[in-house]
Amino acid sequence: MADDYFTLSKAIIPEVFTDYTQEVSTKTNRFIQSGITTSNFDIGNQLLQPGNVLTMPYINDLSGAPQVWNDKHDIEVDSTSTGTQYGFKFAQVKSFGRTDWSKIYSGAPIDQVIASRFGAYWARVDQHQLLNVVKGTLSNDDIANEKVFDDSSNNFSARGFLATIAKMGDLQDNAFSVIAVNSAAYAQMKANQMIDTTTPQNTIVSPFGTYNGMRILVDDDIPLEGQVATSYIFRTGSVGYKVATPENAVEVFREPSKQGGRTSVINRRLAATHVMGTTLSAKALGTINDEFDPEKLTDGTMWDCVVDPRKIGIVAYKSKIDTDFIPKKKATSVTPSTSGSGSSSSTPTPGK
Repeated sequence: MADDYFTLSKAIIPEVFTDYTQEVSTKTNRFIQSGITTSNFDIGNQLLQPGNVLTMPYINDLSGAPQVWNDKHDIEVDSTSTGTQYGFKFAQVKSFGRTDWSKIYSGAPIDQVIASRFGAYWARVDQHQLLNVVKGTLSNDDIANEKVFDDSSNNFSARGFLATIAKMGDLQDNAFSVIAVNSAAYAQMKANQMIDTTTPQNTIVSPFGTYNGMRILVDDDIPLEGQVATSYIFRTGSVGYKVATPENAVEVFREPSKQGGRTSVINRRLAATHVMGTTLSAKALGTINDEFDPEKLTDGTMWDCVVDPRKIGIVAYKSKIDTDFIPKKKATSVTPSTSGSGSSSSTPTPGK
């Protein structure tokens, strides 16, 4: 009887694998598990419709002073007002594969790795794009004036944190559930003895402890520029998030003549990540097309605010970090110059 080798085509049944990758990416995405994101995101089936932009209507809260009630005047009837938020549709595709020769030569379980880690790969992509969208919206000048406390000349402190959440006015003590920080800021918090390590058993985000009752989420995609760290404080459900799978979302294909024989898997999907209460700006709507680079969404001019800024459930805190807590980059390598002048040139090695 012939050996039954593990192959991509056997490991990946497209209909099953689509659900599998989505389940894994959801379970391993700390931002989703923390409650920051909400699936109560009114975009219907727009993700699978044509176009690059999502349209999300909203209804403003009731407002206006009440009338004096008597029998001399008719009761005036007010109407509620509505508006529209526009969000970006992330159309994404990724393919991983291996050659027959690489599998034989290395002996590594490449097929198993590709099959088992695709979901975790998408989780990292989702976290990266969420932080990009948050960075972009809070870089908008009007939003930043209301939602960002820049204390970058001082170290992360309890006072700075309180000044940041004060941006929420009378909502400051019941609005937030998660603080997301760079690892350097997290180290600063530990040095300042700001972390409660007695974490409830049902807390999903671990093992980072809590601060002022909020769960702490550590991710080095969060900005660190020199000694200045940006920390984000989130209200539950402040970010809308959804993923849809198009037709032929997963395909496994073989190319026997490529590189001596090659097998690959393609995964396609459509996703939305949107800070509730914001919208793509007129500039963005005039720029976005099917070649648009989503990394440009970190630009504040791509976003506008459509509600009272206090209703945007995120604030940002910029603070100074001691150099001792900032991960060191690899040393710069020096190579002799070939110009004959006796001088040497430095070639930087990217930090890990």
